This record gives sequence, structure tokens and C-alpha cells, in this order.
Amino acid sequence: MTADLRRIALTVDEPWPGLYFWVLQEENDDAGVYEPIDAADAPAKTYQAALAAGYMALQAAAGADGPRRGELAAPTFISPSFDVAHTTIQ
Repeated sequence: MTADLRRIALTVDEPWPGLYFWVLQEENDDAGVYEPIDAADAPAKTYQAALAAGYMALQAAAGADGPRRGELAAPTFISPSFDVAHTTIQ
């Protein structure tokens, strides 16, 4: 029997102008009410960089079949401060 799929949302917060933090939120027992379960420790330079880092954190926390109840391991920290949109490879 497969564990239930968890309802996890990825959002980006900008508490101060120009500082973007990804936040993972999970729906609690009240349908439609989400609570934070993980967030970036450091800000990203752009919204896009924060969104990409949050997506990577969600992928790292989920198995091949998505995040399941009882199967979500401790998330691997992905630094959102690396701004891929403004990086050039030399």
C-alpha cells in the first residue's frame, strides 16, 4: 500500500525589497490551510533564483513518486544565493 501524497506548495516571499526566500508549505488537516515546513536560510538575488532553489529543495525532499506521508526525509539545504540568471560560464 502506498502512503498518501502530501500537499506541499512552493512559494516565494519578499520580506524586504530585493531579498527573495523560497518557502515550502504543507496543507494541514483544515483543507486549504497551509503551514510553512521549510524555507531558505539565505535570500536569493532574484525571484527566479529563489523559485528555482525552492523547486530543487522540494525535489530533494520528495521520492520518485512525490512526497509521501512518512517518507519525507530531512530536506537537503540548497543555497538560493546562487543566481543562475546572472551567471556566465567561462
